[in-house]
Amino acid sequence: MNLKMRLITASYRQSDVTVELYGRTADGKSVTALYFGFKPYFYYVNPDDECIKKIKENPEFLDMQDKTLFLDGRNQNVKKIYIKSPWKVPEMRKICSCEALAADIPFHHRFLYDFDLGPSVEIDGEELDDEKNNYTTDYVIKINEIKNAEPFNPDLKILSFDIENSIKSKEIYVIGYAIYFNGSIRQGSISSDEESILRNFNKLIQDEDPDIITGYNIDGYDLPLLEERMREHHLSFNIGRDFLPPRRIMNQFWRLHGRVVDDAWWEVKKVLKPKHESLNYVANYLLNEGKENVDRLNIEDEWKNRKDDVIKYCIKDAYLALEIYRKIRILDRNLYMSTVSMLPLDDVTNGGTSTYVDSILIRRADRLNIAVPMSARSASNETYEGGYVHSIEPGLYDMVVVLDFKSMYPSMIIKYNICFTTLSPEGTIVAPNGARFLSPEVKKGLIPQILEELMKDRDSVKKQMKTDKENYEYLDGLQAAIKVLMNTFYGVLGTSFYRFTNREISSAITAFARDTITTIIKELENKKLRVIYGDTDSIFIESGKKTLDEAVKFGNDLSSSISKENNLTLEFEKIMDPLFSHGAKKRYAGKIVYPEDKRGEILVRGYETRRTDSFDLQSEALNNVFELVLDRNIDGAKKYAEDLIKKVSNGDVDIEKLVISRSVKEFSTYKNADSMANVNAARKMIERGETFIPGMKVSWIVTNSKKTPQEVEPFIDGMSFNYRPDYEYYSKRLQETLNRVLESLDKEIKIFKDPQAKLTDNFTEVREEKPKQKKNIEDYFK
Repeated sequence: MNLKMRLITASYRQSDVTVELYGRTADGKSVTALYFGFKPYFYYVNPDDECIKKIKENPEFLDMQDKTLFLDGRNQNVKKIYIKSPWKVPEMRKICSCEALAADIPFHHRFLYDFDLGPSVEIDGEELDDEKNNYTTDYVIKINEIKNAEPFNPDLKILSFDIENSIKSKEIYVIGYAIYFNGSIRQGSISSDEESILRNFNKLIQDEDPDIITGYNIDGYDLPLLEERMREHHLSFNIGRDFLPPRRIMNQFWRLHGRVVDDAWWEVKKVLKPKHESLNYVANYLLNEGKENVDRLNIEDEWKNRKDDVIKYCIKDAYLALEIYRKIRILDRNLYMSTVSMLPLDDVTNGGTSTYVDSILIRRADRLNIAVPMSARSASNETYEGGYVHSIEPGLYDMVVVLDFKSMYPSMIIKYNICFTTLSPEGTIVAPNGARFLSPEVKKGLIPQILEELMKDRDSVKKQMKTDKENYEYLDGLQAAIKVLMNTFYGVLGTSFYRFTNREISSAITAFARDTITTIIKELENKKLRVIYGDTDSIFIESGKKTLDEAVKFGNDLSSSISKENNLTLEFEKIMDPLFSHGAKKRYAGKIVYPEDKRGEILVRGYETRRTDSFDLQSEALNNVFELVLDRNIDGAKKYAEDLIKKVSNGDVDIEKLVISRSVKEFSTYKNADSMANVNAARKMIERGETFIPGMKVSWIVTNSKKTPQEVEPFIDGMSFNYRPDYEYYSKRLQETLNRVLESLDKEIKIFKDPQAKLTDNFTEVREEKPKQKKNIEDYFK
C-alpha cells in the first residue's frame, strides 16, 4: 500500500532495533510505520591498532569502514563503526581514548537524517497483520520505500484530561476528559472504584488513539499521580501507541511513543506569560468563562455530598484546558517549526532549539563529509562581549523614525562567511576580535549557505503572502518559523554546550554586528541626523520633519540608502510621535503614527507594564501616565499620579490590583529561601492544602513590609482574601515606578520622602550549583 502521513513522533523498539514512525494521514487515519534493518553507527578519529582490536572483539561490533571527514580545518581519516544496539553507543564510544564523532545523535534522528526525511513522508509498504495487536493505530505498515512528501497539516486528535482526587489519601475519584477531532468536541468522565478508573483510562487512550495529550499542569501533577496510583494497584500505565508507559525526562517533559504530551499550562507560561497562571484566571482571560463552583480544598466532603457536581467540575476543567490549548494555537506554531526544521512534531514540542539546528546542519554536514562533533558535556564559564546598545538620553522626541535590521546576526554570518568550516589562519576576512575566515570565493561556509537559503525561502513565502490570500495564515506562520530558525543558529552557536560551538566564531559575529551598528550610527551623525537609540534589532532617528508625509519619505529614503551603502537590509518599520524614555537602555514608550494600521497604538518596552511580577495597578498607572505624557499633558500626568498614590495610601483600591506574582523553583535552589516573598507565599499555599509544583507562578499580597522578611499572604484566584494589605508599601512602589517617568520631565512626586525603603523583593537569588551531569541523550528517545 502507499500512503502519506505527517510525522507525530519517531522512536525505536529495543527488542529488534526497529525504527518506529508514528503519524496521521490527511484523511485522519493513524499509522505506525516500521523500518527493519537500520543500524546505529558512529566514528572514531584515527584509532590505533589496539583500539581497532578492542572494537572488533566487542560482541556489539558489526562492521567498520574507512572514511575521510573534514575536521579542525583539514581532512582526517576516521573509522565508521556499525554496532547492533543504539543504547550501546555510549559504552562503545568510550572503548578508545581517541575522539568519537556523531556518537550522541538519537537513533531516530540518525534515521531521519540519513534518509533526509522531513515532517511529511510518503511510504510504499505492506500492512503487517501480525503486528496489529502491538499498536493502537489504524494501520501498521512495513516500510519498503520511504521519501519526503509535500508538508501537510492533518487534523490531529487532541485529548485533554483532568483528575479529581482525595487530598488526604490521593485516591482518584474521577477523571474528566474532552476530545477534539475533525472540528468537534466530545466530553466525558470515568468514575468508579479507583482500579477500574485506572484501567478504563488506559482503555480510553488506547481506543481513542489521540495524537496529543494535554491538560492543565498534567506534567507536574496528573501524570505523576496516575503513575503512582498505577503502581499502587500493580497496573501498567500503557498509554503509548505501542502500549508502553510514558517516561519523565529530566523532570521536565514526558516521552510517549506515538503521542505528544503537551501541557497547556506550560504552553500558557511560555506564550502568554500571564501574571496569574490558575486555570480559572487564564480561562476567563482567554475564553471569557471559568471553572465550576466546587471547594477543592474540601474535596473529600464535596465528593461525598455533591458527586455529580464534582464530576461536572472535573469535565469542565478538562474542557477549559483543551480550549485554552487550542486558543493559543501552540499546535499550529509547532507544526510550522516542524516543517522548517524537518522534525517530527514531538521533537519540536519537547525538544530544545539545538535540536532544530542539528536537524538542518547535520544532514548537510553528512552529505559534504564534514565531521559532526559530540555536544559538550559541561558548561563553560568563558564569556565574550555581547551586542551593542546605543544609550538613549531622557526626554520626549518628535517624529522618530524606526529602522529595523532584518535578522542582524544571520546577515553578519552570510556577509562575512562566518562558519566553523571557514575559520582559518589563512582567512582574508578579519573580524574585529581577530578571528579570520576564508572568503566565499575560496570556500563558501556551510552555515552561511544554509542561512542564505533560509533567507531566500522566507522572502519567497512573504512574496507569496501578497497574492495567496487563501493560504495567508499558513504562510505567515511558516515565514515566522523560518525567522525563528535563522536566529536560532546564532543562539546555539553562542552557547557553551552545542556540538559546533566555537567562542571565536560567536564572538566574531557579535563583534561584526557591533562594528556595523556603530559605523551606521557614525554615518548618520555625520549627516547631522540625531540617533536617539540603537541596538542589534533597530535604530531610532529623530527625523526633524514637521509632517507625517515628510517623515515617511525620510524613513523610506534613509532605509534605502543605508541598506545599499552597508550591503544589508535595514527596513523602515514605523514612526513614533512622540517617543519618551527616562534614559535607561531598552526602556522607552512611544505613540505609533505610522504605519496606518497601527496608528494610535502605544508601544512600551522595558517598563513594568510588561513585567509579570508587577502588580496590576502598577502596570495600569504606568500606562495611564504614558498616555498623558505622550499626549504632552505632563502636568496632567503628575496630577493623576499624585491623586492615585494618595488614594492607595488611604486604602481606596481594589485589592486584586495589588496582587504580585512570580514563579517559584524548588525551595532548595535558593540561598535564602526564608527571606523570599514568593517562597513564603508558596509555603503558605502548601500549608492550606493548595497544589504547588516547582516552576509554577505563585500570587501574593504584601501585608507588612516593615518586618524582615516582609510578611505576605498568598492570593488564590476565586477565594476570599481576609488580610489587610500594606497600603503604604504599595503607595511607595507606585511613587517609585511613576517617578522614573516624571523625574526625567522635572515633575518628581514627593509624597513619600524615602520611597525606596524596604521595597526590594528578593525573588531571584539562586544558589550556585555545579552543572548536573547530563544523561546520555539516547536514553530520552528509546
